[in-house]
Amino acid sequence: MKGVAGRLLDIDLTTGKSTDYSVSDDTIKKYLGGRGLGARLLYDLVPVNTDPFSPENVLMFLTGPLTGTKVPGSSKFVVVTKSPLTNGWCDSYSSGKLPVEIKKAGYDGIIIRGKANHPCYIKIDEKGAHIREADRIWGKDSFETDRILREIEKSPNAGVTSIGPAGEKLSRYACINSELYRQAGRGGVGAVMGSKNLKAIVARSKGRVEQHDRAKLVAINREQYEASRKSEVATARMRYGTSLTLNITHTGGILPTRNFQYGTWEAALGMIDSKGVEASTIARKACLSCFTPCAMVTEVTEGKYKGATVEGPEYETLSMLGSNLLINSLPHVIQANILCDSLGVDTISAGNVIGFIMECFEKGILSSSQTEGLEIQFGDGEAALEAIKMISYREGFGDILAEGVQRTAEHIGNDSERFAMHVKGMEFPGYEPRGAFGSGLAYAVSPRGACHRRAWPPAGEILGNYPPYTAEGKAEMVKELYDLNCVLHGLLVCDMQSKFIPMSLDVYSEYFYGVTGEDLTTDDFRTIADRIETLVRMYNVREGFSRDDDTLPYRTLHEPLPDGPATGQCIGEENLNRMLDEYYAVRGWNNAGVPTPETIKKYDL
Repeated sequence: MKGVAGRLLDIDLTTGKSTDYSVSDDTIKKYLGGRGLGARLLYDLVPVNTDPFSPENVLMFLTGPLTGTKVPGSSKFVVVTKSPLTNGWCDSYSSGKLPVEIKKAGYDGIIIRGKANHPCYIKIDEKGAHIREADRIWGKDSFETDRILREIEKSPNAGVTSIGPAGEKLSRYACINSELYRQAGRGGVGAVMGSKNLKAIVARSKGRVEQHDRAKLVAINREQYEASRKSEVATARMRYGTSLTLNITHTGGILPTRNFQYGTWEAALGMIDSKGVEASTIARKACLSCFTPCAMVTEVTEGKYKGATVEGPEYETLSMLGSNLLINSLPHVIQANILCDSLGVDTISAGNVIGFIMECFEKGILSSSQTEGLEIQFGDGEAALEAIKMISYREGFGDILAEGVQRTAEHIGNDSERFAMHVKGMEFPGYEPRGAFGSGLAYAVSPRGACHRRAWPPAGEILGNYPPYTAEGKAEMVKELYDLNCVLHGLLVCDMQSKFIPMSLDVYSEYFYGVTGEDLTTDDFRTIADRIETLVRMYNVREGFSRDDDTLPYRTLHEPLPDGPATGQCIGEENLNRMLDEYYAVRGWNNAGVPTPETIKKYDL
């Protein structure tokens, strides 16, 4: 099969040795790569009930069969491990040169086991893995680490990924940075990397990726490029980036505001929405091999943070570190974004945890005497920045906040669990599910915890024809969205292309043939998605998860929204249970959410 190396680089940091781990063509046809291959490997390689921070946990950086080719948006990679935030399945995505260089070196990914006895980094080339001391970069932020490694390795064009102090300190929502402003952000993958004394990975190779039919790939690209220039969505995203989503969620009443107490915030408009971001945009960027540049580079032009520049902020950061905290100062959001990226902490989880603490102060549940001097109120941008630093370094009360919102609420008590906005321990992203019940179901059944990348129900409930405040039809809708993204996360292409242009599974079937020379139809893709989602479910069931974990916070289920078009709405336990019953049924799982023997046999698991 072209485009596929057929092997992974298996590195044991305890022994310092590496070997090749074979991956057959049949395995690629069965699981694709990326999330699917990661599911198979995590299930097989990590013993039951392994502590995420133990040497027995594995950390995998995986590519897909289209990585390193002419396919647009194919410079993505996935990090798969057991999450220290949820103690369950975790897959987290980023992009950059790293996956392309790994593929050019002759590998479909890397498996990292064990724990080094001192801080190290890994250099990868066509000769394999080289484990090197990281004394010069341990303790540095990700930006400085990136700069120093390129200097040490004399390779300015290398693929570099690293953790910041948050990963070193084992913050449970630490991220892994890729070339400064791209992050594998969710689930604490950076903390697992830190637990292994691994600071960074550098990859550079002179190899190339074989492709079956380059002329066909060029022809498909030409068609999709023309389609992108005619697409209103693609045109808008290339102008505004994902900041436009804030205007959509505010209008739809699902913009997280004041720790998800409200769903709209007029004060955000013109400040941290598409208009505000466009006014501060100085450049636009695209990922490698992509012709729809949707990343905005913004700069603060005046005030205390004048000159601060970031690739972003993306919508999730604008909502979780903006409206969710009642901060409509774009300079403060940009600076918060820079701090999170450089120190290596997830902007979504950080904004969620800080919003939770703000509400605790608002309700009188917390005082500065209980938080070692930290006092933080809604709208206080400077205090939010200080909290990010404390979380990243686990300083003072930041040591508690670095544990995530679920554990922080358990520590504080006083019914604060009722407004700790998470699923399975992972913090809500930037969508208020009381205004779009499908989002509630998508959060509840997500194997990695509350997640907006598995499915984006607002496409149907806010922008489409699905009625938002009902359970009816949501199971089928969410499954269809999950399956589409599952395929794209297996191929490891940008799932935004399917929305912007849009590019269908039929198009990706053509791309798959052009790269590999193998035929996989749309029906084949859907079967593979069912197989992967079932295997991931089997992993979580094995680790002790059940239907009880497919739930939503008290606020979401029982407190009606007080504002916007969804005024008076809450999901309620009856609606959630109906959606769960129907979702399990269309997946071939029993009422407890466990895949049936017939389903396991059907998908050859």
